[in-house]
Amino acid sequence: MKQKTNLKSKFPSIIVNFSEHDDSLIARAVLPRTESTYDDVLEDFDEFLENHPQAVNPPNTQTCKAFLEYYGRKAKGRVAETPTIESVQTFLRRFTAAMKRRRKFTISKELSTTLHEYILQVLRDKVPLSDSEMDKHALSPNDLTILMVQLWCRDFKEYRGEIPDRTRVQMSAAMLLYCFTSARTGEVHESTARRRIAKIPGADPADATIEARAMAACYKHFELTIEAVDGIPMLVLTYTRAFIKGHWRRQQCQLPVHAFYDTYKEKVPLFLNFLTFFLPMATADNAFRDYSSVSEILDAVKAYEQASQPRNQVLEVIEFSENVKNTPVFRPYNELDVDMSTGKARGADAFGKEFVELGYRSGYSHNITIRACRRWALMEADKTHSESARMKFAGQTHRDTYGKSYAHPLSEVDGPANYLGIASREGHIQNRRGMGRHYNSRLRQSLPAKAEFEFQDRDDVRNLDAEMCNLSAQLPSLETQEQKNQVYSTQHRIYNEKQRLYREELKKLRSSQSRKPGVDQESLYEQGLFFYRRRAMPERDLLADYLPQEIELQSRDARRSLEALEALCKQKCSVAYRAGLQPHNGVCICGKAMDQ
Repeated sequence: MKQKTNLKSKFPSIIVNFSEHDDSLIARAVLPRTESTYDDVLEDFDEFLENHPQAVNPPNTQTCKAFLEYYGRKAKGRVAETPTIESVQTFLRRFTAAMKRRRKFTISKELSTTLHEYILQVLRDKVPLSDSEMDKHALSPNDLTILMVQLWCRDFKEYRGEIPDRTRVQMSAAMLLYCFTSARTGEVHESTARRRIAKIPGADPADATIEARAMAACYKHFELTIEAVDGIPMLVLTYTRAFIKGHWRRQQCQLPVHAFYDTYKEKVPLFLNFLTFFLPMATADNAFRDYSSVSEILDAVKAYEQASQPRNQVLEVIEFSENVKNTPVFRPYNELDVDMSTGKARGADAFGKEFVELGYRSGYSHNITIRACRRWALMEADKTHSESARMKFAGQTHRDTYGKSYAHPLSEVDGPANYLGIASREGHIQNRRGMGRHYNSRLRQSLPAKAEFEFQDRDDVRNLDAEMCNLSAQLPSLETQEQKNQVYSTQHRIYNEKQRLYREELKKLRSSQSRKPGVDQESLYEQGLFFYRRRAMPERDLLADYLPQEIELQSRDARRSLEALEALCKQKCSVAYRAGLQPHNGVCICGKAMDQ
């Protein structure tokens, strides 16, 4: 018979100091950046109390109503002159939390309901508050294709940095990553909201969990393998979204992990495969321990394909080098060279503005945002997967978040077909959910070549270019980082000014452009500067031909494309020369010196 274990002998008696504990309740922990918003709210409230002697503290209903009106008239709106109804409701939630956490005053449920109704019924007309809402646009696969075609086949935007066209590769990879994973902007790029902690007095800069530069997609978040999938050896890449909303409260197993692969079941354009852009960027950064080029990786896959292998197993794990695991994949223009990287990722705000600009250059009249990518991905997941699968894919914990914030207002139910009991259509619904209504293919996306040369030769533009070159020449001689940051800030201002002048010139041209249907669209692109200059840019010329084609990643043409992308990620010159066109002894083939 089994004897009963004596727990007293197994666990010795332990005595704790009871006086070290009390009956106080502990509030839910929040990030320091959230705490700082409470400071701002209470600072506004204290200012309100100082200016209104009749107000009471702790606040009663009258004081709360007056304070909300005070905020509504004081705050500046981003959409309109006054804040929106939703903005004031958000401010009320922050005020409620701040009073409870800092001033130990709890606003009752009845008072909270009264104040919310006061905003909707009284304050919206009294201030008045703006009733504008964020557009619920979604980026469809057709919209994504239009952006990619513009970026690689028609665009001649000159990016900054020592390796300028790597920015183009980074942008393509980032767009696909957002569309395929439904990631938020601050997960992949550096979140300016999270970086704010570094500016808070007394904040601990050693806290790597909330330091902005550490909170972006790094190579350590990816894993590359060669696997046999359905009997076909292929590259499989997984990405762990380590910085989803509320990540610091999640266990590692609760973070979404997304998989990408090189061979789709259906043929799609080459530029719609994430590996097309990730592999060249990684090899250019010397990110792999045992492979130095894209060709070597593709050769390894080919070798497994020629050998007899069992189905559905991992054939090889391609290890990342230890020295690059903490390096961000998407970096700012002055750190595109991995040897110059300081561990800083590209800012989410900077990428968002670049994304919007690409949309305008592509012919869209409305802003294209990362949220539009996320919305389309979640809408499609909602149609074909279970609710739990969609929530895991989105990284959400509340089941009503999708319906409240991401579901498109256009119903997917075909009303006539549903009522009449006939076969339904879906195409018109998909069209209206995308950005197609805001796309005008007849508008010029860039200046014609002649107008481009005339623009670059303008005195004001030449002065900006000269000032930019002068600042670049000063950088090597500067000693302190503060001096360099001042130069970077000035360069950024000059760059934005030149872009503004270009947009104004393009707007003038568009205003005089014929909108009649039947205009040959290809002739518009053939008049663009890229159509002429691509002949002196062998990599861009090749990519403009092959990336839109529906070819597999293992094909010969796709391999040539990946090698060209790899070269773009390494080249420190924006112009490459074809064979026979290289300058000789500092002299062009036309006989003029290269520095003239």
